[in-house]
Amino acid sequence: MRTDRPARWRTEAVSLSTAGLHDAWPVLGHEERLCRIGEPIDRALVLGSSTASHAFDLERARRDGLTVVRRGSGGGAVLVEPGSQIWLMLYLRLDDPLVPWDLGASFLWLGAVVAGVLRGLGLRAEVVEERQPRTDLGRLICFGDLGFGEVTVEGAKVLGLAQRRSRGQACFQLSLLWWEHQGALRDLLVGDQMLDQPLRVAGLSPLVSVSRQNLQDQLVRAITTL
Repeated sequence: MRTDRPARWRTEAVSLSTAGLHDAWPVLGHEERLCRIGEPIDRALVLGSSTASHAFDLERARRDGLTVVRRGSGGGAVLVEPGSQIWLMLYLRLDDPLVPWDLGASFLWLGAVVAGVLRGLGLRAEVVEERQPRTDLGRLICFGDLGFGEVTVEGAKVLGLAQRRSRGQACFQLSLLWWEHQGALRDLLVGDQMLDQPLRVAGLSPLVSVSRQNLQDQLVRAITTL
């Protein structure tokens, strides 16, 4: 049964391998929400649930020091590196008011919070509120397409979102780019796939006057006051 009672946020920072952060599924207490700040200890090529692994040179990725991870959410691949993104995983019960049944609409509140924080720092941040056409590049690389709730600054994608629902809970995965490192995924594509398609993506570090830690603190505070 869905409830309108406010849940209590709990916040924690967890340092694990990229695979460990994706595989974790903490059990929530009654009327509890969890905001987990993920600090990866490795570099990883993360393939989405529907990413074609044969499209990437996985041996080269491993030679380059990347762990290859398959996650149970999202579509395209993401590059994870320590310090290069702000990575939050928000765990909520399915009867939480912040988890609409409509999967697309369920991202909109989160995108609005992120955009609000970025606008407070003087950036022209926009939230994707309508379904966007899929591209061949976006099917392979997460930051190649725009989805519901994701955020752009001056037309470049800075926020990627994904979601899993299982065992009566939802997990919203948020990756806000501090450095633009997703373009390196092109070098791992097999052959010359989609090299002529633009990848409009940006990191926030050169655009804001605050530190990564300060931005992360602002974002966590904005989310956990809901």
